[in-house]
Amino acid sequence: MIAVRFSSSFEEGDPVPLAGEIGAGPGESPTAKPGVGFTGLRTLRYDRPGRVRLFDVDVPAGEHTELSYVVFPERGTAVALDVELDDGSTLPDDLDPKALYPRQWNLVRRPLPPGRTVRAITLSGGEDAGWLDDVRIADRPPRRRDAVDRVRTTRGTHSGKDFSRGNTFPATAVPHGFNFWTPVTDASSTTWLYEYHRRNDETNRPRLEGFALSHQPSPWMGDRHTFHLVPAGDLAFGHEHETDRPYHYGVRFDSGLTVDLAPADHAAVVRFAFPGEAKVAFACKRGGVRLDPKRGVVTGYTWVRSRLSAGARRMFVYGTFDRPGRRVRKGLAFDTSGVQLRLATSLISLKQARRNLDAEIPAGTTFEQVRDNARQAWQDLLGRIELDGATEDQLTTFYSGLYRLFLYPNSGHEETPRGRRHASPVIRHWWPSTRRRTGAKVADGPMSVNNGFWDTYRTCWPAYALLTPRKCGELIEGFVQQYREGGWISRWSSPGYADLMTGTSSDVAFADAYLKGVRNFDVQAAYDAALKNATVAPPRKSVGRKGLHESIFLGFTPLSTHEGLSWALEACVNDFGIANLAAALGRTDEARYFRQRALHYVHHFDHRIGFFQGRHRDGRWRWSPEAYDPARWGFDYTETDGWNTAFSVPHDGQGLANLYGGRAALESKLDSLFATPETGRNPGSYGGIIHEMTEARDVRLGQYGHSNQPSHHIPWMYAYADAAAKGQAVVREVLTRCYSGSEIGQGYPGDEDNGEMSAWYVFAALGLYPLAVGSPGYVLGAPLFRRATIALENGRHVTITATGSGPYVRGLRVDGEPHERAWLSHDTLVAGATLEFELSGEPSSWGAPPPSLTEGDAPPRPLTDLTGHSSHPALSDDTSRTQVVLGRTASVEFTVDGSPRAVELYTLTSGTHGSPTAWVLEGSADGHAWQVLDERSGEAFRWPRQTRPFALAEPAAFPRYRLRVTGSSGRRLSLAQWELLAGER
Repeated sequence: MIAVRFSSSFEEGDPVPLAGEIGAGPGESPTAKPGVGFTGLRTLRYDRPGRVRLFDVDVPAGEHTELSYVVFPERGTAVALDVELDDGSTLPDDLDPKALYPRQWNLVRRPLPPGRTVRAITLSGGEDAGWLDDVRIADRPPRRRDAVDRVRTTRGTHSGKDFSRGNTFPATAVPHGFNFWTPVTDASSTTWLYEYHRRNDETNRPRLEGFALSHQPSPWMGDRHTFHLVPAGDLAFGHEHETDRPYHYGVRFDSGLTVDLAPADHAAVVRFAFPGEAKVAFACKRGGVRLDPKRGVVTGYTWVRSRLSAGARRMFVYGTFDRPGRRVRKGLAFDTSGVQLRLATSLISLKQARRNLDAEIPAGTTFEQVRDNARQAWQDLLGRIELDGATEDQLTTFYSGLYRLFLYPNSGHEETPRGRRHASPVIRHWWPSTRRRTGAKVADGPMSVNNGFWDTYRTCWPAYALLTPRKCGELIEGFVQQYREGGWISRWSSPGYADLMTGTSSDVAFADAYLKGVRNFDVQAAYDAALKNATVAPPRKSVGRKGLHESIFLGFTPLSTHEGLSWALEACVNDFGIANLAAALGRTDEARYFRQRALHYVHHFDHRIGFFQGRHRDGRWRWSPEAYDPARWGFDYTETDGWNTAFSVPHDGQGLANLYGGRAALESKLDSLFATPETGRNPGSYGGIIHEMTEARDVRLGQYGHSNQPSHHIPWMYAYADAAAKGQAVVREVLTRCYSGSEIGQGYPGDEDNGEMSAWYVFAALGLYPLAVGSPGYVLGAPLFRRATIALENGRHVTITATGSGPYVRGLRVDGEPHERAWLSHDTLVAGATLEFELSGEPSSWGAPPPSLTEGDAPPRPLTDLTGHSSHPALSDDTSRTQVVLGRTASVEFTVDGSPRAVELYTLTSGTHGSPTAWVLEGSADGHAWQVLDERSGEAFRWPRQTRPFALAEPAAFPRYRLRVTGSSGRRLSLAQWELLAGER
């Protein structure tokens, strides 16, 4: 219970300040309503105030008394409220100006010393100007609550398209559920559904336009299958009258109306309490609604879908009120003030929606039962991690992060009389939908949807593998089902094959899970899906790897592929995961091949400038050294610039260091990144300022853009530079400064994409980070809390303790033994490890670098193809789009230009007709006598234009090579490429 001792929001009747000018509020903001205060219509304007006395007060401070306020800095953030105490002293700790965001409202809390009396509230601002609101002195005692009750689902909603503090919405759901249910401030939108402040009404009160069924993965992807419930009456409210929990959204409106919503998997229950007669309307922008007043039944369908909602067909809705009503326009009215609605959905049929309702919320089920079931499901997950020594705000941040992590991905299947089935979002099916059934292909098995793997592979999937390995396997199996049905796994599942972002990152995510012991999925099908991504040029833009038809053979992705450099670097990470999975599955040739391909980042490294950049197909660099600007956004880089891409080799930090000239050079490069300011004014190919630029600037960590996922690994790269302490300092600053504002709808420094921004916080706060995804280990950092206990699914516990204070690790003991390495294996952790960190305020030399793909001090030198002349030139033209059609058997010769190099691997790429099944590879010194180097039979190419690698038993160097194909799968043999891969001289 909060007891307010002093309060002023500068409204009529509030205490009047002694300085400053009361006005209408900021003229503009990317996240807030302009021309008003944070609450109310008035706020205090300050302009270079120096140090001024704002209020004279006489307030004794108790054990939990604090000063709080919200502030909107317009220029400069060195502004703070302080107090004068009864002995003339002020508060002991200065505030970090970087803790405030410019051009946004910021909540600040400062504890007051107990037993003292506050005589005045003062304002200091130096050369700054801005606005101040909601000044309070109040008692705020801590409350003991379960983990789930720490969650605020409104975190991240104080956002907009021009600046993201999360860009989330208050999703009420069960973990990984079929539906979301949410309040909406804009019922016409499929993008920003709920804005914490920007859509306040003319009196600056938040106002809802209804309650929605939602399936939105992010505002940039857009929503689908929306359906709205609109209670009659004035829907203005205050955020203090909201309940924003994962299992319960509730609100009491200014009019006296209350609405409470609790979720099941495919269903929900909504309870309305009106001040007068109950009236509830229904709306669907694209769809149909039918009402049966006598039975109190509502049925309908929705086919609302955003442009990126690939594969979405109709969703069906079936609901029943707890009493009959009468029709009133598009809704029902009832002869009572309180009604309850049970509502369920299906992607298969209206009949299945009713089945889902009866199964999950049968008639007679109370609101409390549904709410408590959902609460228990969340508590069972979130309660697996117990924290000691965390502040109230840290607890909210941590457990809200876990909520976001376990909100996605979502199920797309239903339990039917024929077992688990789903309306496939990836099978092309042209049957029309009706108002009762879908036209989509209904298939057996599970289906997982709603995931952008380019974001989530970095932290989300490693978190699932560690914290919920059983569910991790189930989710993977649902995505593997996409491969079985549509031939590919989505890059961005929304719910099907959305053409967005770079990399086929499910490859490394699922490899990582398997290597960490997740076994309850079809690993062979998952491997096949990854293999197809990595070896077959896709037939359309929405699947597979762009530029693959050339990049396999060139060793780099040319400028003809948009943002080709980012595609290339993501491919290296994914190939690293495939290589390790191939080795685990006994696929030795493929393991060797993909391990080489994981090193192809070196072909994009321009030694002249010390950065990665794009190349023309003929090998020329995009920019000359004089024209290159690493702070320029776009062109070769996805949502970032050359600075942040300079470290995009998390799987081979030693190799990257060697490119720069050694570990000290890598350390220096990282230092330069954090010392070089981001201006947010160098849009490059974007042609204008995008929100990621502004957010990266306002993080104020140099060029490091923690506001976006491509940068999230960068501080941890200091471990590869043997300078782990520098990374620990950055991580601690991010943890303590960039995730603030939970109570006013903020909480994130950028887009919270499917749980990834949250999972970063969770890992970093625990002192762990999955830096080299695709290998079973973690880089270690300084834990944020005094103690954390993780209950693992295998019945064991991980205990992490921290003694001392500060952001630096001075020492570590693992299971009682000294541990000098800045990394730890997954096996050690899940065996039930005890990690005892000793922290310090001063940096130390603790932490030997983690293992890396490259060993030694030399720059990586992956195998490259031999140059020369083929008897069939199309087979060495570095593209799989051409092919040679021959008879069932054929002989192809290749003559090397210059001195021969030792061939270790070779690849064959099938064409569109018959593929080779048996062949002999031979070498010759003179073109007359031939030596057998490799012989194969019983081989198969799974897909047209697939590139397959084959390793020689021993490396061989000859000036001439011959491939004799002795068997084919068709009447005619077709080949697209033949590549001989050799080491450097």
